[in-house]
Amino acid sequence: MKTKLKKNVGLFLVIFISSTSIAQDIHFSQFDETPVLLNPANVGVPHEVRVIANYKSQWQSVNAPFKTIAVTVDGRLLKKKKNHLGIGLDFFSDKAGAGQMKTTQVNFSLSGMVLLNKSNLISAGLMAGYIQRGINTTSYSWGNQYDGMAYDATKQSGETNAALNFNFVDFAGGIQYSYGSHEMYMSANNAKRLNLGIAIFHPHQPAYSFYGDATRLYMKYVFHGDAAIGLQNTNIVLKPSYVVFLQGPTKEITPGLTAQYILQGDSKYTGLKKFMAISLGGYYRAKDAAIALVKFEYNSCAIGFSYDMNLSKLRTVSNTKGGFEISLRYAFDTYRRGATTSRFF
Repeated sequence: MKTKLKKNVGLFLVIFISSTSIAQDIHFSQFDETPVLLNPANVGVPHEVRVIANYKSQWQSVNAPFKTIAVTVDGRLLKKKKNHLGIGLDFFSDKAGAGQMKTTQVNFSLSGMVLLNKSNLISAGLMAGYIQRGINTTSYSWGNQYDGMAYDATKQSGETNAALNFNFVDFAGGIQYSYGSHEMYMSANNAKRLNLGIAIFHPHQPAYSFYGDATRLYMKYVFHGDAAIGLQNTNIVLKPSYVVFLQGPTKEITPGLTAQYILQGDSKYTGLKKFMAISLGGYYRAKDAAIALVKFEYNSCAIGFSYDMNLSKLRTVSNTKGGFEISLRYAFDTYRRGATTSRFF
């Protein structure tokens, strides 16, 4: 009985979080593997072709899982020119809670890159998207279906039983500064790389309600940065990063650090040896979760696995269990041979 009560309370809290977060965005813990979702200025930077798939599952421990999938494809045009264009397409799907609240989104992004010199780049991007949201109220239990002693699913709930849906167009824009020095060959590993960006999502604050009321999607501001610092004459690259989301009354701050250990560098001329590395690290989402991360990279491919340990008020029913996340990445660059990490041009 105690366990059942605990799960019911947890289910209520998760549904409550879903409802009160209606005007906020959903995002991934491995934010470094969702660059285009962070900022459309990332389209085409730093890779010529890049494909990333992400999967996230949360709140299994409280019986109302959230499942999120994203797929992003982006690339660079005019590669032989000093300045480049980037083009990207991404798909996003989320199912949340007992009512299977669904969000489906398709975005098209375009960016421009201006190479200031061999080490400095400025990029800016715009995104346009189409979003559809839906919820099926028949999946819920209502107060009118309790007779004071027991629950009766056959009783009329007094609520709308049909699935509710609405859709809208969305926009975003951002700018980013990138710096890169040297290339991280195994023999030196002395490169430095830095990205700093700012993006704005939902500048028009579209209507965001299942019931047609005045609820609107809050404008979202994203501040993000990451770096790669090669420790000279070692096989180690330190990668600090952070992201800050400001959306309506909510604020999220997530700093993190991973250490990449280079198991094998590319063959500089023959290409017979393929780059191989493993990364370990973590992030801390303030007042919400600690995130552990492991990532393996081979040649142009990478797979990452992370796990959120819940530290918020919901931990009393989640037992600190948050959820896991998987990322898959393929990135291609014709100039990359011989380097463990390249500059952005």
